[in-house]
Amino acid sequence: MLSALFPWLLNLAVAPPAYVLRGQVDRVAPGTTIYLTHYQDAWRTLDSATVDAAGHVELRGELAAPIMGTLKIKGQKSVYQFPLHPGDELAFQLAPEQKRRRFTVAGSVGVTQWQQFREEIAPHMVGATQLPATNADLRRLRALVRTTPDDFLAAYLTKAYLSRQASQQVFVDSMTAVLAGRQPASAEVQALGNRVRTSVAAVGAANAQPAPDFTLPTVAGPVFSLSSLRGKYVLLDFWASWCGPCRAENPRLKALYQQYQTKGLEIVSVSVDSDGGKWRKAVTQDQLPWTQVSDLKGWDSPSAQLYGVLAVPSSFLIDPAGRMVARDLRGEALEKRLRQILQ
Repeated sequence: MLSALFPWLLNLAVAPPAYVLRGQVDRVAPGTTIYLTHYQDAWRTLDSATVDAAGHVELRGELAAPIMGTLKIKGQKSVYQFPLHPGDELAFQLAPEQKRRRFTVAGSVGVTQWQQFREEIAPHMVGATQLPATNADLRRLRALVRTTPDDFLAAYLTKAYLSRQASQQVFVDSMTAVLAGRQPASAEVQALGNRVRTSVAAVGAANAQPAPDFTLPTVAGPVFSLSSLRGKYVLLDFWASWCGPCRAENPRLKALYQQYQTKGLEIVSVSVDSDGGKWRKAVTQDQLPWTQVSDLKGWDSPSAQLYGVLAVPSSFLIDPAGRMVARDLRGEALEKRLRQILQ
């Protein structure tokens, strides 16, 4: 009865619990602004506060669902990431030293596991594009996500790290099913489910399925649509500036492009970078003459998800009718296929 007379009472009853972050920030001037941000299609500021004379700072607000929060210090490039749940009360210490930055956070199971991952597992995976299924760090990461399937972090680590590894797809499929039962409303879990379904469809590329169309900004600025190349053979190449194997393959692709462009071959490179400066620098350094596109959304790029790309390098050969006829041809296998169709 009261909720019918006073609808705002119902809103109060279902309002998400507030989170509180209390921190000690060393080696920054009093009055420096600290931002709590979150990336969702774009960087969004959730709260900000200034550091007092004793180095204390407090941020608070409400969340509808768990996120990966990021702390940023005004005027500095470094960021500090951690999982944040509705209702969390967390304490953090931050010392943005020039050579060695220190960031610790406590107050939830999620942040404890996140620090374990960042300190013990992540350092060995940095710069490694693909790892074998027997890799010790991947085994530890699988064990970590298994321990708390009800927690947001398990879904995040599965999506952001394990799903990028080709050797982990069987585990990712099974873990996605578990997570879907425990966290059905999670955006991370739903994205995992979409990736699995899209990836399964894309694996059948050799059966000449239609290549999904997309429109993306080019490195020069104007937008480009894949369908504009209908009538030509197209090598659709997913890569990133930070991907060593991708960069190592570029000289071979340049040679093939020079050899076969006049015979009907085009290359389109889709970057899964999130840093526009690094992407453009890599294109310039490697002197890549073909079409370069990216929305700079990293692994959240809808185009990468459209093709079920879980790791880079990844490529699709598209025929003049716009059908995918081969996937992940590289080196001699790619040269042989191009000779067969273009000579």
